[in-house]
Amino acid sequence: MWCPECKTEYQEGITTCAECGSALVKGTESDFLTSVLCELEDGTVAARLMEYLEFSGIKNAAQKEENSVYRITVPEDQFKQAEKFLRGFMLALQENSEAKQEETTVSPEYIEKDSTINETSGKTYTKKADEYKDVKFSGITFIIFGLAGIAYITLCKFGIIPLRYSNIIFICLLCMFSVFLVGGAVSIAKSKKIKGQIAEEESLTDQLKLWIDKNITGEMVESWKDKSVSDEENELIVLSQLRRKLINYYSQLDISYLEMVADEYFNENLSGKI
Repeated sequence: MWCPECKTEYQEGITTCAECGSALVKGTESDFLTSVLCELEDGTVAARLMEYLEFSGIKNAAQKEENSVYRITVPEDQFKQAEKFLRGFMLALQENSEAKQEETTVSPEYIEKDSTINETSGKTYTKKADEYKDVKFSGITFIIFGLAGIAYITLCKFGIIPLRYSNIIFICLLCMFSVFLVGGAVSIAKSKKIKGQIAEEESLTDQLKLWIDKNITGEMVESWKDKSVSDEENELIVLSQLRRKLINYYSQLDISYLEMVADEYFNENLSGKI
């Protein structure tokens, strides 16, 4: 047992620190020691870094804001590995920033598009097939709950279930379960509309992946790589460049959707081959 405040170890069976009264946690000091990985002033960048660390297998990374500075900490035994991922992340961020800066000087009208990318990039896109399943499941759940509730209060009203409610409570319960039924019906109707969009989205996704096949060559991918960094860091760089190319060419489409397509293409064709 270990005190997170006093950093003191205790024998198993003791639950409270004798020095400060804090509740003890199971483990040893080495399980809880952390090191500061970096401090960032941009909250969006800090959030993206946290996502990337989790994606890369760094467990229990933490973020804390103090005076508009975002401090990222990681377990001490994972610090060296996290430091490598940080270098790759910052390198890709710099590459992306420089590329955008070059494009704004070439094309003034790109400034508006670029600001849109900065505002919306980083959101998680839900595919229509997954959205259809979620909405349909919610609708079915609401309907089942509503029908079960109405059946229950009906049985109570006729004395089959020996519970009695006042008329006011009975009406309130009936209204509540009716709302569930209506909400379920609306969700089912919405799911049918989404279902009709699945084939269209899948066709568009195939079209975008075909565009990548035709326009992103092996030589181009090689030119993006940095020989001074690890394969993991180069994978991040290539993925970042792939996203940028797709977003710039299809600027009229949703940014999070384009990022999802780029991620899928990367995982299907480039992951582990960089």
